[in-house]
Amino acid sequence: MAPWACGGELAVPRRRGLTPAIALAALVAVFALSSPSRGAAAEPVTPVPAASSSAAPSAAPNPIGPPLGNDDPCTSLAAIVGRPSVTNSVCTVRPNHAEIETGYLNTSASGGGNTVAFPQALIRIGTAIPALELQIAPPGINRTNAGGVTTGTTDAGAGLKYVFGYTPKFSWGGQAFFTAPTGTNGFSANGTNAAYALNAGYTLSPVFSLATTLATNSLTNGPQRWSSFVPSLVLGVALANATGLNAEIAQFGHANGPGTATRTQYLFAVYRDVGARVQLDASFATSPTAATGKYDAVGFGASFVSG
Repeated sequence: MAPWACGGELAVPRRRGLTPAIALAALVAVFALSSPSRGAAAEPVTPVPAASSSAAPSAAPNPIGPPLGNDDPCTSLAAIVGRPSVTNSVCTVRPNHAEIETGYLNTSASGGGNTVAFPQALIRIGTAIPALELQIAPPGINRTNAGGVTTGTTDAGAGLKYVFGYTPKFSWGGQAFFTAPTGTNGFSANGTNAAYALNAGYTLSPVFSLATTLATNSLTNGPQRWSSFVPSLVLGVALANATGLNAEIAQFGHANGPGTATRTQYLFAVYRDVGARVQLDASFATSPTAATGKYDAVGFGASFVSG
């Protein structure tokens, strides 16, 4: 399931104080060198074949990267890709591999106004520590016609994501992400934002899985700073032909600033792997919360793993 900056909140961008809703990456530095276990997202697990002394040829390397250990659920593209949901997968990109996630989002506010955002890029790089990845979010382009046509760039960000551990059915991890005020034309927070999150996944069956992210954000619009708690829960359904469905509910505390109401968002997504390295996705999100501004959003995206 997806990062926050890419695969995060599908809310209508604000002209000032735009914050990329939940951010990316791990409560990591302390745990990265201390946790002996490695792990990943709630996806069906393919056991790692035992070494054989026979003359049979060895299996081809997994293009996603080697497993972290026995029963590692992070050995498929679907397990690693984070977009387009608010909920993040537990999985991280493997050492000597990188993943790029991109997308296009068209958001329509019920009171009028339309905003498009692209390419929503997130670059995820596996580090020498097997369960740790570096995340970089370059500035994106936003264009809105609310109150006149305006085009600008969003704030750039970076962070870390780490897998704390896993069992054959349950996995858990965390991340931390920070943005700098590099945006233009009203699409910047005009200050540094920070987000910290815990991710967890549970495999219900070979078809159904649950995943959750609990995030706390420190947000600003320049003169003001406030905290926002963002819980989310997603049900994943694995279908035939490397296709899957996600249904998610997420809430954004103090969505529009200090003391403002909590926004609720529902998201429905479909994804399909095209080969072993490319995944395509499409999504629809809606918020019925009048107090924070109702909206509907349609998105499309693609993710690619190299290495």
